[in-house]
Amino acid sequence: MATVTLLAGCAGTSSRPATTTMQRQVDTPEDLRRRDRWLEMFARGYFPGRSGQLFVIPKEGTVITERDPLYGFMHGSPWDYDTHIPLLFHGQGLVTRGSFAAPATQQDVAATLAAAIGAPALPTFTGQVLRDALVPGAAAPRVVVLLVMDGMRADAFEHYAAVMPTLSRLKAEGAWFGNTRINYLPTLTSVGHATIGTGTDPRFHGLAANNLFNRVTRKPQPAYEKLDPRELMALTLADSWNLFTDGRAIIAGQGGAIRAAAGLVGRGACLVNGRPVLAASYATRDAGWETNPECYRMPAYLSAINGKTYWEAAGGRWMGHDISNPGLFRASSLYQRFEGDALVAVATQEAFGADGITDLLLVNMKGPDYVSHAYGPDAPEMRALYEELDRQVTRLLEVIDRKAGPGGRLLALTADHGMPSEPPPGRRYFTPQIVDRLHTQFDPGGKALVTYYGDAANNQIFLDPARLEALKITPAQIARWLETEDYLAAAFTEDEVRAAQRRLPAPRR
Repeated sequence: MATVTLLAGCAGTSSRPATTTMQRQVDTPEDLRRRDRWLEMFARGYFPGRSGQLFVIPKEGTVITERDPLYGFMHGSPWDYDTHIPLLFHGQGLVTRGSFAAPATQQDVAATLAAAIGAPALPTFTGQVLRDALVPGAAAPRVVVLLVMDGMRADAFEHYAAVMPTLSRLKAEGAWFGNTRINYLPTLTSVGHATIGTGTDPRFHGLAANNLFNRVTRKPQPAYEKLDPRELMALTLADSWNLFTDGRAIIAGQGGAIRAAAGLVGRGACLVNGRPVLAASYATRDAGWETNPECYRMPAYLSAINGKTYWEAAGGRWMGHDISNPGLFRASSLYQRFEGDALVAVATQEAFGADGITDLLLVNMKGPDYVSHAYGPDAPEMRALYEELDRQVTRLLEVIDRKAGPGGRLLALTADHGMPSEPPPGRRYFTPQIVDRLHTQFDPGGKALVTYYGDAANNQIFLDPARLEALKITPAQIARWLETEDYLAAAFTEDEVRAAQRRLPAPRR
């Protein structure tokens, strides 16, 4: 490749940036096609007022993360290790056995499950029904179980097959879609679960980041602030089924974080004419379970299942690691056992499959995400985690299958995102470093240009518009400078993403 010289702003001692030269590689036709694809992915993930002003893509194999030791590995990118996820359907007499090469996306899950249970297709669906998965003319299942394996790459089914006998059997007996990929950016927990739950793009359901910068409060804000699911701007399949059955269907959701659970179960009673649904998520304040009682119900039996019991029984250690508080505990297979015990309690205590109305059990299994964030997807800790995960899936399905009866249970299994492997030496970068470099280049005096870049997985940088104006620089100048940085493959502005979004097709009708 040849190089060309670019001009970009560089703030000096005055308020007007000085001009500096930078070198950038000339794009080949393949580079341009790839950039267009990335821009389209960001366009699907963009929601005004919630997304940032700059969108960045780390180079393949490079990890941009935070200094927290529990987050040495970070997802969010368009590379295969983040976007290639598992998708399988399983159910006796309900699902066609086979391995299907047709491309599939997260949005297809809700559309396919809606078709299987006889729910109306939502007008916001951007996914399609994967008809190869469903036996034509099959009766509606008594229970649908949706398992979202947080942070599970598709290749985990190969690498850890020896310790996942149940999951391997389900894959062999069910409909496996090996060409399933995420088609938006960034690849995140809150975004992924809402996409799976609603069957539509983030540009419609509104979850655009795990953490955003609130321009009113001038503070970062997590998804579903104060456990409020009304941030969702589209109905989930669970919302639709709640309304369609007038609350007669049992709908239960459980997750390792509210940003996962809410995207699956929807808004419950916080929807006009909605009835409370069971929803519980892990509470890091006390290692128990929490909910929003305005929208959901949480049964008393879950209060007896607390993570502290598990780590104290293990002496506060797991595989040589300290797990003696609610945060550290999550990065262990004991946490997966804790999640499994709570899930089995829900499956046992609730009246799933008791009548002719299909019930929904919607689950985020958070263990793979927490362990791979800390140790990477190829670490020995992951083998222990997947072994425990398989045991818990086995227990859950045994309970549900007894209740639903032969041919009464339909399982869908997928993931919200993947995870990168250990990067080469020197290829791990931290968000504060990037902010410092950006400020040194454009705002060395005030260091106020970046309002938020604390969540590396967002791959979005939030800027202060007033500071941009005062410095007389544009997001485009910053984006072009970012593309000269060694750790980035591309950078886009909000204007570029908005323009690309206008070219996207409307939802399916």
